[in-house]
Amino acid sequence: MDLHGHLLYIDITQICGIGCAFCMYADKHKVGMSMELSSQARENLRALINAPDVKRISISGEGEPLNNTRVFHEILDLSQGGKCFEFITSGFFPHEKMAEFYDTTNRILVSRGDTCNIRLSSDSHHLDKVKWRAHGFSVDYLRQHRPAGLSLSFRSIDTDREFTRNYLREELARWGIDASVVPGNALDDTLLIGAERFSIDYKNLVHPAADTPSGYLDLHGYIAAIEARVNKRFTFGSLNPPPHANGMDLTVKPNGDVYLYGIEYQRLGNIHFDRIGWEQVASHIRETPLLLALYSQPLKDLLARLDGLDLVHTILRKVNNPYWLVKEMANHKGLLERMVPA
Repeated sequence: MDLHGHLLYIDITQICGIGCAFCMYADKHKVGMSMELSSQARENLRALINAPDVKRISISGEGEPLNNTRVFHEILDLSQGGKCFEFITSGFFPHEKMAEFYDTTNRILVSRGDTCNIRLSSDSHHLDKVKWRAHGFSVDYLRQHRPAGLSLSFRSIDTDREFTRNYLREELARWGIDASVVPGNALDDTLLIGAERFSIDYKNLVHPAADTPSGYLDLHGYIAAIEARVNKRFTFGSLNPPPHANGMDLTVKPNGDVYLYGIEYQRLGNIHFDRIGWEQVASHIRETPLLLALYSQPLKDLLARLDGLDLVHTILRKVNNPYWLVKEMANHKGLLERMVPA
């Protein structure tokens, strides 16, 4: 199995004071930790980041990554150039401090020949908790300063599609910016400001509450939307449009533990104590029947093997997201293994 075009997720903190109702990591926020980089961690991350098959490095957190900007900038300094980074944030800093963050980030990116897209959370859950809203400010910053290394996009959830469209138009108008939103498919819209285009990405709702109104994307609908966007059946890993092979999705947690993204019941090692490399992970996938099935077989086909089990249908409704599904199923002994073709 060929694996090309990898994604590297680095969660740099568990600390967050926002408190979104749908957050899956809320239990970690009060006593959460932030990532520190040991010499071994730097060596591992430098090798992972600079491998030629890595298409994007996404910096986020089990909390708000602005709470650990020092390590984010240290990670940027590990690049040898030509890399695409992403920073997912609520943008809660006061505007003056947010400008300093953008200035420093852009300076490092330009010095390395890299780029970074800032993805601003734009759903009602985040915005209800954030005093300093960065959306209009950030668009204005980009238009005023034209930073060579930075770009901007927005993220939300499918239940907040109308809220997000209206909010962005109204917030930008307060900054004297005339914007419109062009509806897209189930997973994205486009924000237009003159000739400039900014993407708005929508995720589906993880662990929907019992009183959530109907109409949101269920797990199967979300998978179908992803398949339509990439023109390929959904498997785990980095989905690249045909004819390109898929890649690996690797996630590094704030304590340094390493997992395959969405398959986070099985630790692969720790960047502080082990040597972690893409080839090592690829060999592990090829040699482990369950991982090989999840990476090579459409998830819907694997789930069909469990179609008669009420427990599985309960889990699907409860989790409502493919990337949280495996971790939940792993709590039930033998359930995941039943998906593996004989």
